[in-house]
Amino acid sequence: MKFAPILFLVLLQFASANAQTATPDTIPKCDMVVAFGSMCCGTASNDFLKAYIKKFNSSSKDGIKGWLLGGCGREGEYKILLSFATLKESEKLKLVEEIKNLIDEQNKKNKTVNASSGSISITTNLAATNFEYCRGQLKELDK
Repeated sequence: MKFAPILFLVLLQFASANAQTATPDTIPKCDMVVAFGSMCCGTASNDFLKAYIKKFNSSSKDGIKGWLLGGCGREGEYKILLSFATLKESEKLKLVEEIKNLIDEQNKKNKTVNASSGSISITTNLAATNFEYCRGQLKELDK
């Protein structure tokens, strides 16, 4: 009977380890990675990007798929991995430009509100496996 709590914890650990979550291997390529960095006081909010994705997906039959990957630093840094796989090449190019402009605007806003706010940067065309150093689990982005 004294082993029951230990057995329970082992079974609980086993069950949570087998949960269905996305892994970097299940996402073949990220068309865009948006990195939310920190300069001492935490990261910027991603609400503006979620709102943009939601608006884009509501007006397009083929949408943007996104995943959040946390634990990429000591101060809560995280990445949002975006896939535009279902879009035409011309739509992808336009979308990348729009998101770049959106992030430039957001970085300017963040610096006026809080000079020590973390920056937001973009990288394109990377495999999700490039971020194996991140400790968090990859999960679908709430839209």
